[in-house]
Amino acid sequence: MQNHPESPASDQYIIPDYPSTAPFSSFLPGIAGPLGIPMWVFYVNRGQAITSFGVESKDGPLMEFQPANKAYQRTASEGFRTFIKWTQGENTGFYEPFSPLNRGQPTMSIGMSEATIIDENPTLGLTTQVTYFTLPSEPFAALVRQVTFRNTTDTPLQIEILDGMPALIPYGIDEGGLKAIARTLEAWMEVFHLESGLPFFRLRATPGDSAEVHEFQAGHFAFGAATLGDETTTLTPFVDPAAVFAANTSFSAPDGFQNQSLAALSEMNQVTVGKTPCAFFGHAATIQPGEELTLYLLFGHVNGYENIAQARARLSSPAYFTQKRAENRTLVEN
Repeated sequence: MQNHPESPASDQYIIPDYPSTAPFSSFLPGIAGPLGIPMWVFYVNRGQAITSFGVESKDGPLMEFQPANKAYQRTASEGFRTFIKWTQGENTGFYEPFSPLNRGQPTMSIGMSEATIIDENPTLGLTTQVTYFTLPSEPFAALVRQVTFRNTTDTPLQIEILDGMPALIPYGIDEGGLKAIARTLEAWMEVFHLESGLPFFRLRATPGDSAEVHEFQAGHFAFGAATLGDETTTLTPFVDPAAVFAANTSFSAPDGFQNQSLAALSEMNQVTVGKTPCAFFGHAATIQPGEELTLYLLFGHVNGYENIAQARARLSSPAYFTQKRAENRTLVEN
């Protein structure tokens, strides 16, 4: 095994057609440096890999903790998803990379500090690559999801994308409540600051049969930016599952997104209370032949909203994620 820092794939364990191999589970290293906040992240060789992640314990999930047998069943539908509506010349269509229904042969690459999956669609001429790593040396815990779309044809590819999580568990729910009374606890769920593009997910107050309740200051957050060429754009968040999936509560297909344009969805009045939110980010772009579009998505936990709001400017820079990915690799290797 060679160690080439400029070529991360050179020191990774590669699994071709990983969904067809025997199931296994593993985790990203819970290391964030002496000044960072670690995050636990479990992944499996199904769907888009990540099956659950959170902070401290199973009582602080962003994506609900699942034991291995359920993770193998559910990750492809309840884990991260990517939905693409495309136009190429006079042809249009819909595509979901890494979906079991596509019967492709995606590749998984596992390194000491990160995991990468690659989906190739030669018919459409689109390669999708997703890399996961945790964020070191920050006053908040976060999982980075870096998604790159490459047009491998000689024709421009127009796409509308929704990428993210079908369900993000707001902060304040413990494992017992999530498993036993998740529907009841939805009454306390709320998404704050959606209009800012940096939504904050938490319960409005402590739940339970008590005369005294307390407000949460800590919470989970999500943020997204996209880079195409020299241009970087902050992405529009979608936190209402009805906007993405409409009445399709099985999440088998994004009926809302397929039936409306991304611009129309952006104008919808999203419901931010009383239901388990999702965390998707939308973007529309034209990818020229040989060009790449990259999404930088961040899902994490912070002690107070102002702490992540202050970091927003640097989170919008692709250079920040490049530097943090290298820093994380060095930290884990040391």
